[in-house]
Amino acid sequence: MCGIFGVWNWKGAKGKHLLKASELLRHRGPDDEGFLGWSGDQTEPLSGNDSQTFTDSPLEPERHSPSMLLHRRLSIQDLSPSGHQPMRHRDRNIHIVFNGEIYNFKSLIEEHGLEVQTGTDTEVLLLMYEKFGVSMFHQLRGMWALCILDLEHQKMVLSRDRFGIKPLYLAESDDGLAFSSEVKPLLQLPGMRAEADKKMLISFVAFGASADPFETFFKGISALKPGSVEVIDLNAGSRSSTTYYDLRSAIEQADSDESFDEVFRSAMKEHLIADVEVGSCLSGGLDSSSIVCEAADQTSGLFKTFTCTFPGEEIDEGDYARRLNSAVGNLDQHFTTPTAQRFLNEWDTLILNQERPFGSASIYAQYAVMNLAADQGVKVLLDGQGADEMLGGYYPFAGAYLLELLRKGKLGKFRKAFKDLKQNFNPNMTTAMLRSAYYAMPDFVQRWGRQKQRLGIDLLSESSRQELKSLKSPDRGHWSFKELGIRSVGFGLYELLHYEDRNSMAFSIESRVPFLDHRLVEWALSSPTHRKLVNGWTKFPIRQYLDSRGFPTLAWRVDKLGFVAPQDRWKKELGTALTQSVANAEIPSFLNREAVQNLMTKSLDSNAHQSEFWRIFALLRWIKLFDVKVV
Repeated sequence: MCGIFGVWNWKGAKGKHLLKASELLRHRGPDDEGFLGWSGDQTEPLSGNDSQTFTDSPLEPERHSPSMLLHRRLSIQDLSPSGHQPMRHRDRNIHIVFNGEIYNFKSLIEEHGLEVQTGTDTEVLLLMYEKFGVSMFHQLRGMWALCILDLEHQKMVLSRDRFGIKPLYLAESDDGLAFSSEVKPLLQLPGMRAEADKKMLISFVAFGASADPFETFFKGISALKPGSVEVIDLNAGSRSSTTYYDLRSAIEQADSDESFDEVFRSAMKEHLIADVEVGSCLSGGLDSSSIVCEAADQTSGLFKTFTCTFPGEEIDEGDYARRLNSAVGNLDQHFTTPTAQRFLNEWDTLILNQERPFGSASIYAQYAVMNLAADQGVKVLLDGQGADEMLGGYYPFAGAYLLELLRKGKLGKFRKAFKDLKQNFNPNMTTAMLRSAYYAMPDFVQRWGRQKQRLGIDLLSESSRQELKSLKSPDRGHWSFKELGIRSVGFGLYELLHYEDRNSMAFSIESRVPFLDHRLVEWALSSPTHRKLVNGWTKFPIRQYLDSRGFPTLAWRVDKLGFVAPQDRWKKELGTALTQSVANAEIPSFLNREAVQNLMTKSLDSNAHQSEFWRIFALLRWIKLFDVKVV
C-alpha cells in the first residue's frame, strides 16, 4: 500500500510542490520515496529525504517540474530496494507508480510465463502491460490505483480497481493535469485552492450524500471511477475513458455453482499473502469473525486481532470477540476503548485525514482500532467491508424481500418470512417494509417524506431549499432485493471504503477487504435471495460457515452492531465544547443559521437527529480546516 502523485504539463510546478506532496502523503508510505521527471521520452529518477536508493540525484525545490511522478512506499511484498518506485520496465521506456495489492500476481507469472527479477506485484503489472496493454485489468484480482507512463507510445494510463477500494483523484485545469491518492497534495499546486460547489453541500446537508457517489467535495477535483481506465495522449493532449468492469454485466455472467465456503476460502488465502505480519479488525460480528476464523486457520502461530470495546454500553461487542478467542485458540487479542475527550481532541485530525465531512462519530471507532494496530507494529489488517452489501445484511434488505413476496402473490411465504424475520433479525418488520416501499414512490413523494422525517432540509436557507428542488436525490435504496444489493455495493459501500482507506493509511496500515474479491461479490449478487436469507436468518452463507466451524453462538446471534461509538453519550458529555465550537464558527449563507444553532444546542440531551448533528458539526469544521470557499 502506498501513495502516488503525478503532474503533467502543470504550469508553475516546481520541485518544492512535489516535495510538499510527498510530505503530505508520507503516512501512506513511510518506507521509501521516489520521483521521476520526464520530458518527451527522456527521464530522470530523483530522490527525496526518505529515499532508500542513494544513486539518484536529489530533487531540488526550485527545479522546474511540470511533468513528474511521485511514489511513497509502504513495503508489503519484497521488502528489498528492488521494490522501489517509480519502477521502470527493465528494457522498455515504461514506468509505473502503483498503490495496492495484486493478489494473483504469482499465478499471473506462471500462467503467462513472465520473467521476473523481483518478488513484487509492481513488476508483474509492468510485464502484463507490455503483453496485454490496457486490456490487462480484467485479469487482475486485487485492489489498485496506478499510473503507467508509457513514453514509447507517449501516453499515460490511469486505472482503479473494480470497487474503488483504493483512491485516485484527478485535478484538471488550464494549468495542466494532476493525480493523487489524496486531495491535499492537489490543493497545494499552483493555481489550486479549496473550493466547494454549493449544490454539492446542499445535497450533503439534505440527504447525507450527493447523487454522484464519485463526486468529491472539492470543485475541480474528481475521483476516477472504479472499474475504469483513462488514457492520456501526451502528444495530442486528449483523454479517453473506458470501463473494463461493469458489475451488472458481471453478475449476469457469473457462475454461482461453487459453494460460498470454496470462494471465501480462496479469497482469504490470497488476502493473507504478504512479507509482513497480517492481523485483522474484529468487531465480534459475523463478517469479521468469519475472516478471523479462516485467517487463524491458515496462519501458523498467533494471529493478532484488534477490537473497539465500550464496557457497559449496549453497543459493546467485546464479549463476542473474546468468545471467538476461546474457541479458535491461537488469537492474540488487543482492545481499545476511546473516550469522548480523546475523540474531541482528535476530531480535527480525523477530518483532515478524511478530507470530507461525515455524519457519524462512529468513524472514530475504526480510527482508534487502526491506531491500536499500529502501536502493535502490524502493517496489514483484514476487515469485513462488503459482506452486508452483497449478502443483504442491512435492515432495508429484509423489507425489500417481504415486498417482493407480496408483489409475487406468495402470501403464505410472506407470512412465514415476516414471522421469522421478526424473531431472528428485527422485530420492526412493518417499518422495514415501509422504508423499502418508500423507494418505489415518485421522487417528489420521497422528498416530501424525507422532509417530514428528517431535519436536513430544514437546516438549509430558503434559497438553498429552492435550489434543492432541481437536484437529483441519491439513488441509494430500492424496493428490489437484488437491485438494492447492486446499489449498496456501488454507492453506500463506496463511502465506507473511503473511511476505511483514510483511517488505515493515517497509521501507515494496509487495509484489505476479502469480501470484495470480485469473484465473491459476483457469487453473492448472482445467487438467488433464498440462498442469502433463510428462515429469517440474514447473511445465511456466513452463518453456515461459522456454524460448520464450531461457532454456533456467533453464527446465530441476532443483534448487529459493528464498529460503532456511543455517540449519543459523547454528544451529551461534550455538549459545552461542541456548542461553543459552533457558536464561534462562521455559518455559510446556504445554511439556516437559526436552525443550525437550535440543532446544536437543543438536541444535546436528546438522541434524535444524530446524523444531522454530526453532519453539520463536521461540515463546519471541514470548511474551517480546509479554508473552503463555497461557490
